[in-house]
Amino acid sequence: MAHIILTGATGSAGAAVLAHALSSPAVSRISILSRRPVKLAENQPKAKVIIHKDYEHYPQEVLEQLKDAKGVIWAQGISSRGMSEADYTKITHDYPVAAAKAFSAVNSQINFVYMSGEGADTQENSSMLFGRVKGRAENALHALQKDHASLNLYNIRPAMINPQGNYLSERTPTMQDRGLTLLGGLCERVWKSAVIPTDKLANVCVDLATGDGKPIPAVEGVEADGRLLRNTALRRLAGI
Repeated sequence: MAHIILTGATGSAGAAVLAHALSSPAVSRISILSRRPVKLAENQPKAKVIIHKDYEHYPQEVLEQLKDAKGVIWAQGISSRGMSEADYTKITHDYPVAAAKAFSAVNSQINFVYMSGEGADTQENSSMLFGRVKGRAENALHALQKDHASLNLYNIRPAMINPQGNYLSERTPTMQDRGLTLLGGLCERVWKSAVIPTDKLANVCVDLATGDGKPIPAVEGVEADGRLLRNTALRRLAGI
């Protein structure tokens, strides 16, 4: 059984990861880094919420609470819509890179699962802000792994995430949420490679975080020496 670290637990994908981790026999403890309390973690013996405001810095008292963690699932994220490149870069690139550097010291081996997305551009010349910055973050994390022997990186690229009507985040479902469920259901019928159900994505994230940290064998959708998993590979690992 493994101790894992989770961010983004109040978002739809992160909340699904938390729900799965709470029920998974592979997980003994979940350290949740969050700016605010997490309702889903309340009265859950496995889960501990660590209120953390500055995701670029990790003081020793925080790292002590994360000691011996086997895996990290970085599900924290935000839409790039309406954001400046500087602000979006801070959240999407600077935060996970700083965390990966800090967490590489909490255990002799630690799996770092970074939730990127289809459309990320590792050439960093996409006209889309999302693509450029996500690609930049993937590159930085991949380079970081080379300098930190303890770090086992997985950049994962889910495409359309289908909540299937299960709104696990701590907000009231919006029309957009309901629209995504309808669209996700349609894509499951006509374009399966472009969608992944939230619960299946959560399952794969937990498996990667608690696994052996080795590269994923090369098949369709697996790139960067087994460290980059596109949506088709995620679906395959989820058994769908």
